[in-house]
Amino acid sequence: MLILLSLLAPQLYSQKVGFLLDGYLTDRWYLDQKLFMDRVKELGGEPLLEVAHGDTLEQLRLGKKLIDDGAKVLVIVPTDSRQAARIVAVAKTANVPVIAYDRLIMSNGLSLYVSYDNEKVGSMQAQYAVSKMPKGNYLLFNGPVSDNNAVQFSRGQHKVLDAKIKSKKIKVIGDFVMGDWGELGAMTKMDEFISSSKEKPNVVIAANDALANGIIQSLPNDLMGKVIITGQDADIAALKNIFSGKQSMTIYKPIKPLARMAAEMAMKLAKGETLKGLTKMNSGNITVNAVLLDPVVVDKDNYKETVVKDGHASLNDIIEKQF
Repeated sequence: MLILLSLLAPQLYSQKVGFLLDGYLTDRWYLDQKLFMDRVKELGGEPLLEVAHGDTLEQLRLGKKLIDDGAKVLVIVPTDSRQAARIVAVAKTANVPVIAYDRLIMSNGLSLYVSYDNEKVGSMQAQYAVSKMPKGNYLLFNGPVSDNNAVQFSRGQHKVLDAKIKSKKIKVIGDFVMGDWGELGAMTKMDEFISSSKEKPNVVIAANDALANGIIQSLPNDLMGKVIITGQDADIAALKNIFSGKQSMTIYKPIKPLARMAAEMAMKLAKGETLKGLTKMNSGNITVNAVLLDPVVVDKDNYKETVVKDGHASLNDIIEKQF
């Protein structure tokens, strides 16, 4: 019996799964990391963590390191969606499958892409804005094109906006592609716009909550609470802004099902199992197998039934220091 158990043990417990993060520019990534690694452990695997801190070449080096350390599969949040294809190529040579986590890697060599439907995210942001302000001046703030998610968000937004732009019901008075997803760049860009433009925005479609928070910090008092501002990620700061009327909505992409799904798929690949229930996703000349979850709009009318009910945030988190 002991001999049998010793033979089975490596198959059951020694699968190493590499989790390669971009960095911690927003707080959500700490939660992704914890939930993913906890689920791998629950399934009998050994998670290996590396963080590139926004450095594309460092991420390539760390990808090679994880393979050398015995990772049977890599799960990657790419720093650069195109440059990360080099990691996929290295992994393929080593017969190590790669899962792109929440950001697509532009490589047909991917085994899987696990994310939310990011084009739908952009469409939902724009639909919300149009429903609240069908006519007026619109500002667009998106993330870097090195992150394919930003491209998808923009594509989804324009699917909703283009007809209204063409009919001149909506006027885009600024379309900004930021260098990263952080609030500092958005705050600076908004400062520049407010000081140099005679036109005032009625709507700001910000692709994520950090951008939205930077924009809010730069809004003059006469516009505060009067401009429709979108977001994404359901950050605590964004939920506070929504509660206080400074931000209009956010897109909630529950992290727990995303992280657990990625961990479960990674463990199946590590064991050589076939993945089931996949869809095909196209982006440019890339076609990959994918699992795409559905995002949720959160605003002041439904935050209790969504983020609070799910345990993503507590009422105390949202309303503290508001009075």
